[in-house]
Amino acid sequence: MRVLVLGCGKMGSAIAMDMAQNDEVSKVVVGDFDEKKTEQLAAKLDSDKVLGQRVDVMDQQAIVKLVKNFDVVMSALPYGMNFLASKAAVEGGVHLVNLTLEEQQWELDAPAKEAGVTLVPDCGVAPGLASILAGYGVSLMDETEEIHIICGGIPQKPVPPLGYRIVFETQGLVDMYCEKSRIVKNGKIIQVDTLSGLEKVQFHGVGELEAFYTDGLSTLLRTMKGKVKNMDEKTARWPGHAEKIRTLIDTGFFNAEPIDVDGAKIIPRKVAVSILDKALALGREEDVTILKVDLAGKKDGNSVEYSYFMVDFFDKQLGVTSMARTTGYTAAIVGRMIARGDIKDRGVVPPEIAVAGKLKRFTSELAHRGVRIQEISTVKRFL
Repeated sequence: MRVLVLGCGKMGSAIAMDMAQNDEVSKVVVGDFDEKKTEQLAAKLDSDKVLGQRVDVMDQQAIVKLVKNFDVVMSALPYGMNFLASKAAVEGGVHLVNLTLEEQQWELDAPAKEAGVTLVPDCGVAPGLASILAGYGVSLMDETEEIHIICGGIPQKPVPPLGYRIVFETQGLVDMYCEKSRIVKNGKIIQVDTLSGLEKVQFHGVGELEAFYTDGLSTLLRTMKGKVKNMDEKTARWPGHAEKIRTLIDTGFFNAEPIDVDGAKIIPRKVAVSILDKALALGREEDVTILKVDLAGKKDGNSVEYSYFMVDFFDKQLGVTSMARTTGYTAAIVGRMIARGDIKDRGVVPPEIAVAGKLKRFTSELAHRGVRIQEISTVKRFL
């Protein structure tokens, strides 16, 4: 397989590393607008398979020409760039997996099918791995009543000032806290305040955490429409985090409207992001990622429940964060499944559709990398 990885951040680096270590992959090109980043990543991976190349996704003609040289494109680009990458992949006739969903990507469904291309959006840990487990659980039941997802990437021990360290991207984190969250209640999509629905949760090997609503259902809102009565996604943090973030919101630090400060127009959210980017930067702290997907419904007239758990820790040997492992490895495995021919669906194919019927192959590859999913099932028979 020949693989193009777009984006050389933590997630793109994990994808590139996993691809380079796989015997099925013969070539990995890591592309980024910043040529220094591509050179540094290629040097770090230290593999004859890996080359670095400057790539400008805004140059559609050039990117279409580039992608034609590969079997699959892995996009770890920032939000706002994935539609351009996906469009180029369709025009170039190449499959693509990316880590975030941009609504415009749905417009590429028909063109992708016509081109014989598979586009898998939002294929990280949550959404992504969580969506795959939810889709698989739904496939085991005749009727699905409940889907509840909890996911969080946190330092292994709470650290001041917010008990948190950035394992993804600060702007996206702040935007997430400020926006409404969509959940499904009684079969209808409704909006609730992010940070609401606060509850305490226990994870073995981690301890007590708190979880609150966030807008993480993504493609499940479309694929599970009319199939699930109640569905939600929550983010887990160390206790007290939600209250501190709520204080910042209530006092205006995350406001997006400019204010006057000594005659200068300042946008509080931009200032807050800049400050938090430094204050919450991941240093030597080791992280942990937790995931829990609970489903309830009916099978053959009986009430059934399925629960899937994952607790994954920082990789000390390779120096890879757990968030990069669980996000990047998930995407990389799906990319290889497409290139290998395991996934034959074409068009815009959400991860829960692409992988749900092939879960054993997928989870065995995750387990080979030390990311293990545990399952608990319960059947309540009615006599």
